[in-house]
Amino acid sequence: MKKTEQKVLRFIEQNKLILYGDKLLVAFSGGPDSVFALHFLEKFRRKYKINLCAVHFNHGLRGKESDTDEIFSKEFCKKKSIPLDVVKLNVKSFSKKNKISIEEGARTLRYDNLKKIAERTRSTKIVTAHNQSDNTETILLNLFSGTGFSGFSGIPIQRGNIIRPFLCLTKQEISNYLENEKISFRVDSSNMKDDYKRNYIRNRILPLVRLRLNPAVDEALFRSSKNFENTLFLNHRLIDHIIAEYVTHNSNEVSFPLLFADLFDGKIPGEILKIIFKRYLEHEFEYDDYVKINSLISKQKGKKIQLSKKLVALREEESIRIELTGKSFNNNFTLKTGNQINIGSKVIGIEQVKSENVQFKNNGKVEFISADGINENFILRIWKAGDKFKPLGMKNFKKVSDFLTNSKISVSERKNQLVLTNRNQIVWIVGLRIDDRYKLNSKTKKIYKLWLK
Repeated sequence: MKKTEQKVLRFIEQNKLILYGDKLLVAFSGGPDSVFALHFLEKFRRKYKINLCAVHFNHGLRGKESDTDEIFSKEFCKKKSIPLDVVKLNVKSFSKKNKISIEEGARTLRYDNLKKIAERTRSTKIVTAHNQSDNTETILLNLFSGTGFSGFSGIPIQRGNIIRPFLCLTKQEISNYLENEKISFRVDSSNMKDDYKRNYIRNRILPLVRLRLNPAVDEALFRSSKNFENTLFLNHRLIDHIIAEYVTHNSNEVSFPLLFADLFDGKIPGEILKIIFKRYLEHEFEYDDYVKINSLISKQKGKKIQLSKKLVALREEESIRIELTGKSFNNNFTLKTGNQINIGSKVIGIEQVKSENVQFKNNGKVEFISADGINENFILRIWKAGDKFKPLGMKNFKKVSDFLTNSKISVSERKNQLVLTNRNQIVWIVGLRIDDRYKLNSKTKKIYKLWLK
């Protein structure tokens, strides 16, 4: 058994990448890496008791050369009796339509199709032929692009059902193996051009690094990237705990206390903000967002900063709130007794109850009112300037705006505060206080329960 093969077998075993009986779908370009991958897996097919199938993507970017790669792939798989799917991709059209680079467009289309074909062929795992040299290029690309800490972890050994059993080998080790075994493969001429960033790193930067700094840079960076990956895993566990402890959110906004910054020497770490933005706001976090949000810490209450066309950050009394703009509503909603209504992340309901079922909870979420003489059709709306009501326990009217201010309701929450009205009179500042005119008394005959979830 060859030394290179032993190295891969150990790597597969250490990382538990292949299980007995797996069906593997191999991404096969016809280049040296994928030729080695398919050759290796076919050679050890019986050892793992695996089934193999492959897919070749014709990107249509190199004219006749792309077609020749396709022909080579078909013949290679036919000789080894491996079923092959051929998929033609219109990378240029897809990339232009989505306003992304050719590289990113090709990658997106490949992985989308790999998942679909894996489902259709009932493959348990997808194999890509990435090697250590690819990992080095990826780390440097991420470093030069400023992707943050997560970029240093490089190419994952496994993500979901996608496995990369050949990350233990350098590109040179694969080339030497193929040469010694006299196994032919295709060479992508575009790899020799410096038009793409990855090619420039591969052809210009890394040869100098290997010559002047470290000939084993691939192995060194691979070890470091896996250490980073482990550290990142622990960081994410810690971040998840912090988010659960300090961050509140709904469909429109995310909020965290200023105390949050005190935990990290006066600044909110970018890695935490990045996860918050991705998880709750579906926004690709940028360094500029980090700077703007942290600048709010020292600003006065009410200060607002635009993060993007859709996001605004607000400095409040004791917190910072990130809000999706354009999400508030201005409609009036009719709510009939016995029904409930969903508005944003809130559910509000009204139901008639008997006196023995009245249980005050003093949390603002559940209220009981006297329904004598009022209409069973209520109106739910956002409060507006000039609104007044008699807060429970008070004899005089109070402006809703003053009540919200005195109740220390944040600026962003205030503008979306709901009120429940009946015959144009405010019955309930939803979740906060009922009007004193509708409180229960000894003469109450009909009782309504108002609730908020």
